[in-house]
Amino acid sequence: MTYTNPAVAPYAKVAAKLLQGPVFEDQADLWEDLIRYQVEINRYFEQIALELIIDSRDGYSYLKQMELDDNGSTIGLVRRMPLSYEMSLVCVLLREWLEEFELGDLDAARLYITPKQFRDRMDMFFQEKTNELKFIKELNNHLEACEKMGFLKLVYKESLDKDDYRYEVRRILKARITNDELAHFKTQLEEDVQSL
Repeated sequence: MTYTNPAVAPYAKVAAKLLQGPVFEDQADLWEDLIRYQVEINRYFEQIALELIIDSRDGYSYLKQMELDDNGSTIGLVRRMPLSYEMSLVCVLLREWLEEFELGDLDAARLYITPKQFRDRMDMFFQEKTNELKFIKELNNHLEACEKMGFLKLVYKESLDKDDYRYEVRRILKARITNDELAHFKTQLEEDVQSL
């Protein structure tokens, strides 16, 4: 993109979006600028201790804070949002679902899920649901939160019934929840399930 103010970098818009969250390949104008100016964008962010991560194969990019010392200190520019146990559980199960999909379905390029499929998968972990309507609302809220974080993308919403919605599970989950974190959380989940 070309700006009339010569002081503004041609990658300003995509840099600002990266500071707000991930940028995806389907955000065509931003993605095009990201790829075109990736060297300049990376150089810009390195000056403020941020690393530009681009996964062209899976079509996502985000900023990662650089560690400033051996203690893992950062400048704290990228906001870290602690997740509740339930949201951690949701993200880990979505990540595991994505891994199963990639190992099993070689024909399909993307994993799509519905709220009903999501509830069926989550049901055993939410044993203490007081009523079905509250449980459904709670899990729909978790789906919306995952969408805001960039882990899900709503691709079908033509019905008023949320059960008819369709979400794409985005592969950025693999970068945000590593195999080690997945294995650790799965062990913790197994212990939780055995104690029920």
